[in-house]
Amino acid sequence: MKYIILFITLSLSLSSIAQKEDYIWQLGIDDGIDVGIQTMEVNFNQGPFNINIKNTPVGFDHNNRAICDTDGNLLFYTNGCAIVNRQHEIMPNGHRMNWDSLFTAWTGWNEDCSIGYPGIQNILILDDPAHTDGYYIIHKAGYFANDGNTHRDFRFSYVDMSLENGLGDVVVVDSILKNIEPLGSFLTAIRHTNKKDWWLLQPLEESALIATFLINEDGLIRLDDQNSFEYYDYWFSSASGTSRFSPDGTKYAHFSRVDDLQLYDFDRSSGQLSNHQKIELFETPRDSSDHKFGSVEWSPNGRFIYTCAQDTLLQIDTWENDIQSDGIRFIDEYNGTLDPFPTTFEVMALAPDCKIYMCSGNGSDSYHVIKKPNELGIDCNFMQNGIKLPQGAGSANIPLHPRWRVDEQHKCDNTITSVFGLEVYYRHNLKVYPNPTDGPLSIELPEGFIEGQLEVYDMEGVLIMNQKINPNESPLEISIINLPPGNYNIEIYPIRNFDRRYFTSQVIKIN
Repeated sequence: MKYIILFITLSLSLSSIAQKEDYIWQLGIDDGIDVGIQTMEVNFNQGPFNINIKNTPVGFDHNNRAICDTDGNLLFYTNGCAIVNRQHEIMPNGHRMNWDSLFTAWTGWNEDCSIGYPGIQNILILDDPAHTDGYYIIHKAGYFANDGNTHRDFRFSYVDMSLENGLGDVVVVDSILKNIEPLGSFLTAIRHTNKKDWWLLQPLEESALIATFLINEDGLIRLDDQNSFEYYDYWFSSASGTSRFSPDGTKYAHFSRVDDLQLYDFDRSSGQLSNHQKIELFETPRDSSDHKFGSVEWSPNGRFIYTCAQDTLLQIDTWENDIQSDGIRFIDEYNGTLDPFPTTFEVMALAPDCKIYMCSGNGSDSYHVIKKPNELGIDCNFMQNGIKLPQGAGSANIPLHPRWRVDEQHKCDNTITSVFGLEVYYRHNLKVYPNPTDGPLSIELPEGFIEGQLEVYDMEGVLIMNQKINPNESPLEISIINLPPGNYNIEIYPIRNFDRRYFTSQVIKIN
């Protein structure tokens, strides 16, 4: 009984959301080799929806971006290597983005772009203020420099959706912006107050500068760099975190474990940063042990910042007068779950349904979710491995979007109410001991448990044991003495399970 996630929405009223450019996410699949290239398409449009498995010409490594029209209809998507139209065909001139020495090395076994280009949160798609059917793709390409290190170019490509009968054509490929060496990751954008143009911010490596761009009717224009008041080190800062504007566009947050949280006010009319604050979240010294990727995201109401760094999730209350002393709250730490690999904390994104989803840096069969990000402290309801996926997702597969609804009253669609259909379950921890074990197991059953199903799976997802349980008392005693040594998932599904919960724990069988 391995359950496939099925999202169902309740349309309580007609949505007041006018911009749905981020309503379709494309997620890479980690285990689709035997059936060709596939992706998981998450569709947040109203009406019953689920995660659809699609046969596609390309998969995803880390770079991951799709764009819809304002009604939520898919236009095209990219994995940083190829640009694919809504009919899942590579566009003319849409093959081999980011061509350079690193691409050549990476694609020696990936020349068809089947995996995609490496690099987390290094790509954005923004509509052109000058042309209704035009879209800029802002991206970064790595190359091997003379100093023996890998550096990056800042580039853009351009798609004209009026061509190829409305399916689009790539009319500019890999235009390199000179004299800029961006950090890996940390790319973000937000709409100008005129509701047409875009501000684009990108920190620069080996400097304390943030490159500032304006996209308007004259094109992509680089303005004066801004002082970040924090030095961005090549080895420790690059590719170690993310930057995000608040949903209302008034603040800009930059986070990595080594640089901590940098918080600024932002003026959407001038593009200027001000009122810099450094919030110290970690006391660890700057050395190789600190190079752990993390990310930052905002609550929909703009009050809370969430930061995750591999094993720790924090909430920062920006409404506190003294954020450093009173605004930092511990939410949770990684609980050690393997699904089937470590499901640590890596990339977060606020979704159109007002929840924050988080993936690990490894392929995983589940995502974490912050169900109520507007709530203070642990009331935000963070659930590790709370969303079961129909197939294993590729690593760090959360897409990067700008803030599309910055000028709307609702920053996300509160009419998308995730409820549970017959095949959807929320994960809860199950207490099992001893762990490790040479066979005997005691299972503390959930409060109010009457009867249900006990299932044991190996790490390949193969069902090993399956039995009905109708115990008179807890703990329930079972034995896995006949199983070979290894890791196993113990899962319990109660009957009459109106809340659609399941309870699970991973155990280690020894001897």
